[in-house]
Amino acid sequence: MWHHQPPLYDEPLFISNMPLFNRYGLSATFLREMDNQAPGPLYELMHYPLQAITHMQPPGLRMVNIVLLWCIILFLAIILKRQYNLGWEQALVPALSMMALPVVWPVAGMALTEIPPMCCAMLSVLLLQRALACEGRSWFLLLFTLLAGVALGLAIWGRSPFLVMVPAAGLLLWQQAQRRQRWIIVCLYVSVGLAMSVPVFLIWHGLMPPKQALVTAEGFKIWHGILAFAYGGLLTLIIAPRWFYFNRRIAWLLVATMLILTLLNITLLHYTDTPMTAVVKRIGSNVFVHIFSSLVPPLLATAALYFGVCSLLRTWEERHQPFTLFMLASGFLLLLSCAKITHLFSSRYVAQATPFLVLGMMGFDKISYGKCVRFAIGAGLGLVSLESYFSFH
Repeated sequence: MWHHQPPLYDEPLFISNMPLFNRYGLSATFLREMDNQAPGPLYELMHYPLQAITHMQPPGLRMVNIVLLWCIILFLAIILKRQYNLGWEQALVPALSMMALPVVWPVAGMALTEIPPMCCAMLSVLLLQRALACEGRSWFLLLFTLLAGVALGLAIWGRSPFLVMVPAAGLLLWQQAQRRQRWIIVCLYVSVGLAMSVPVFLIWHGLMPPKQALVTAEGFKIWHGILAFAYGGLLTLIIAPRWFYFNRRIAWLLVATMLILTLLNITLLHYTDTPMTAVVKRIGSNVFVHIFSSLVPPLLATAALYFGVCSLLRTWEERHQPFTLFMLASGFLLLLSCAKITHLFSSRYVAQATPFLVLGMMGFDKISYGKCVRFAIGAGLGLVSLESYFSFH
């Protein structure tokens, strides 16, 4: 809020499309001519009515995402309150975990494109939860489902990876397939979301604007998916460390896995692509950089494997809770979608999964002094991360 630097990092790329939106509106021409922007038109759609207030310049421009983050926290609190029959204080504390996740601070403190679709996705979940509670009251059921589908469509407009909510919604039918109205809710919800997003993809002839597709490689990069799951594991230590199974035997298995992967990396793989390599090169010697780049990839791969196995087992434990399965599947699929982003890896992409992880892991969280310490450490790291964008540009 106190930084008044002109737009930096990716902010100028998104702002540059606003004159095009002002001229053509939400039209096929605008969708085809969008430049230097992989996300869809939600960013422009959301900022368009606020231009008279923000003037599309900091700090007003950045305040929009801060307000939307607090909306996400409010939506999370309402969802948790209804899902677990909690009081407001009990629901608000885990919802505030969003503020303790370092990856959330940069996307919320800058005028980037991740927070708007995250907000729409949580609004969609809130409305869908309300629709599920209205089974037996047809008109309310249809109204809330339609609104939830529209919010889903907006989320997909903001970031195409939110398409993963479509298959994940099928888990709401898990052990509920005999309920006719549940089928109506899921089918209508998915249909409305796709009816809004598919025409955009048809205009683009793909999942991103044509001009951006020309500079983005196709295929998959598995390492980016591994990094996303490693980050997801680190975030889970803040949200709900009890999500992990741990004992002495598991500790030895983790050490053995780390040693095996390190040996493979040194002798065969020679993988050195790690986060923060550029920073380490600036502050460390060549020997330190070599050691760092040789040891960190096996460490991250071990963390990703550990988190993945624990998540499979914990998800199976939650198999009698369709709504929780929907949240967990959405979060994990969003992490997995990072493997489709081949040109670079960014913690911003991981941030998109965080609200789903908070909701899905609620049963493994509890208010304690340890949580306060984790909250303080995570928020401190987030603040440092955000400040680094302003300090080094």
